[in-house]
Amino acid sequence: MSILISIQICSYNRAELLRKALEGIFRQDFPPGDFEIILVDDGSTDGTADMVKSLSPTCRLEYLYQPNSGLATARNRGIRAAGGEYILFIDDDIIADPQLLKEHLAMHQKYPGSVVNGWVNHVDDLEKCEKPRFTMADVSTSFFWTSNVSVRKDDLEKAGFFDESFREYGWEDLELGVRLKNLGLKSRFNRRAVVYHYKKKWNKEDLERHFRQAEAKGRTAVVFLEKHPTLKVRLATGIYPLRFFINDLFFLGGAGERCLRKIVEGAPGGALDGFYRFAAQKLIDFHYFAAIRSELKKVGEE
Repeated sequence: MSILISIQICSYNRAELLRKALEGIFRQDFPPGDFEIILVDDGSTDGTADMVKSLSPTCRLEYLYQPNSGLATARNRGIRAAGGEYILFIDDDIIADPQLLKEHLAMHQKYPGSVVNGWVNHVDDLEKCEKPRFTMADVSTSFFWTSNVSVRKDDLEKAGFFDESFREYGWEDLELGVRLKNLGLKSRFNRRAVVYHYKKKWNKEDLERHFRQAEAKGRTAVVFLEKHPTLKVRLATGIYPLRFFINDLFFLGGAGERCLRKIVEGAPGGALDGFYRFAAQKLIDFHYFAAIRSELKKVGEE
């Protein structure tokens, strides 16, 4: 029996959240023989393999393990293993609406030669994954965003897959989107193709991890710009003089960063809300732009 859609997920050390993501896919209102899940475990050490073995999938589920190699490499392995005419990319912190596959397929049938993006509804409570409620975090102008996007496998092959020189977090999906767009594909948005993107509320203990992620994203932003030195990429990544000026003005040569750290350190326990959340976000921005600056010096641009 031929597979229409392959759902491709990559995961790293998120066993319990991944379980919920997979169980959401098992509830799809779609013929079980017409879709599959290709799960690439990118070197997890938290019992992900045992968790997958404990599941009762309602469709074909292929589990592939590899040593930790980065998201671009993991995605490419998943693409090569996929048997579907279309590949739908979601993440391991995504809960799929039961109509997700139907809505993606309907758009492809109506608009051949498309990249289909669905609605990524951000939630901080997994009990809210029933009826989407719009948040500003849901807004995206990305051509190709792997939280909820589908495309023909043939078009991925023509574009050349994900670029595996992206070894760290960030931008590898948008970079592939540039190449897919250059093939002449059109972006289509289907607000009925809904997923719920779970993001736990920040607390002080989470921030060091967010700082490391922001630094990685800053370094890969420079990789993205080197590959596509366009104004659009500069605007997307923030690598342009005015954005640097605003960042520098806010942080006052490091004094602003020290002040914000004191504010966050003084926050009460639990989730960071209000001004504490704002201060934390600005600190993440500081780490992002500091990493960009450091990387630009290495390549001799700044």
